[in-house]
Amino acid sequence: MALHRLEDREQDTGRKNRLLSLVLLIASVLILLYPVVSTVWNDYQNSQVARIYEEEVGSVESPDALADIRRRAEDYNSYLDASGHHYRPEDPADPVYQDYLTQLLPSERSTVLGRISIPDIGVELPIYHGTRDNVLYRGAGHMYGSDLPIGGEGNTAAITAHTGMVNASMFDNLYKLEESQPVYISVLGETLRYRMTGSEVVKPEDYDAVTYEEGVDKLVLITCTPYGINSDRLLVTAVRDHAPLGAEEEPGGWQPQLSWWMKLDLAIIALIIAIALWATWRNRRNRRRQEEAREAAASHLPR
Repeated sequence: MALHRLEDREQDTGRKNRLLSLVLLIASVLILLYPVVSTVWNDYQNSQVARIYEEEVGSVESPDALADIRRRAEDYNSYLDASGHHYRPEDPADPVYQDYLTQLLPSERSTVLGRISIPDIGVELPIYHGTRDNVLYRGAGHMYGSDLPIGGEGNTAAITAHTGMVNASMFDNLYKLEESQPVYISVLGETLRYRMTGSEVVKPEDYDAVTYEEGVDKLVLITCTPYGINSDRLLVTAVRDHAPLGAEEEPGGWQPQLSWWMKLDLAIIALIIAIALWATWRNRRNRRRQEEAREAAASHLPR
């Protein structure tokens, strides 16, 4: 009788330990999985904001209204060309800055001036005016003082986004972009294709690294580097490709891309689950052997 009570207590303790282990396993997996899931979800949400901009442009009934918006943007770029392109402080009291904030907006309620898509690295972001922190936490920012991203010979539009955010990918994978891979800018119902031509690493204060070349229509994409340190800036240059866009080449929407840290996170989760499954198998094998040993011992007891 005492032996049976001891066995019952051991079984009860074993069940409690297994339940506690299961709870700890699930909690560990959820904690590790959260940053991956939240990042993918926020990337998707950013892509949806970019798509909404396209819908707002499509809802403008008058072609003349879009043409007027484009003419204003062209006039603004001409003003920059005449006054000189350079980094400008975002001063809310400056009337030129206030005029800039109204550029390329299809309606009064709009806050997005365009969309940037880089299919090869999974980028699909709305473009906002300026590069303030509250802007760059929501998507890509157009650098005030550079040309508006409407294309045109001699124009250089600088677009910047974060690298290393804890809850969104943004430009995390910009360093992976290879020469000749496309970058698409969608603005006022038109999609402009650029192709990557080169990259360089500069200091944050080196604004002269964004250059303007006569007769060249280009983008400069800017993000922080190295990952997690952010002491420098990675500048990726892309030059306009005027060849007609094929139907299959139109930006087709957001495609999830896993950054290196996401892959590492998922690998750790897989390792934890594998270890847990192995431990479960080993414990069951050991319990079975113990039960078989007890049964064998009991069979040899005198009756």
